[in-house]
Amino acid sequence: MNCRMDNSTIEQKKHTILLIEDNEVDQKAFIRLIKDQDLPYACTIAASISEARSILGREAFDVIITDYSLGDGTSFDILDFVNNTPIIVITGTEGVVINSPKVHVCDSLIKDIERNYLKVLPGAIEKAIRQKRGENRS
Repeated sequence: MNCRMDNSTIEQKKHTILLIEDNEVDQKAFIRLIKDQDLPYACTIAASISEARSILGREAFDVIITDYSLGDGTSFDILDFVNNTPIIVITGTEGVVINSPKVHVCDSLIKDIERNYLKVLPGAIEKAIRQKRGENRS
C-alpha cells in the first residue's frame, strides 16, 4: 500500500517512511496523522514481513517504523534488509528491545489502545532522521 502525500503548494523535503504494520486500523491512523498534521512524509506501507522484504529490496527509506509482532514474523526478521536505515519499533509488549550491530534502532514505543503513541511518533521520526544525518556526516 502506498500513501504518498504530495502538496505542490509547499516546497519541502519529504522524508521517506516505510511503515510495516499488519493492522489496517493502525495503518489508517498513521495515514490520518500525516494528513491531519500536514507532515512531510512520503509513506509506503507493508502489511507483512515478506512484503517489507520485497519493498526493501528495491527501495530505500529515511526511516522504518515497524510493529514488533506481525503475522509472518517479528521486526527481527527484517534486520538483514534495512541497510543502516533507522528503525522505530512499535510494540504492545513492554521490554522488547532490539539491539544489533547491523541496525540502528532509534526508539521503541508502546502501542496503546487509544493510539497515544501516535502523538510522540513524529518527534521520534525527526529524531531518527537527525541521528541518521549526523552519522552520514562522519
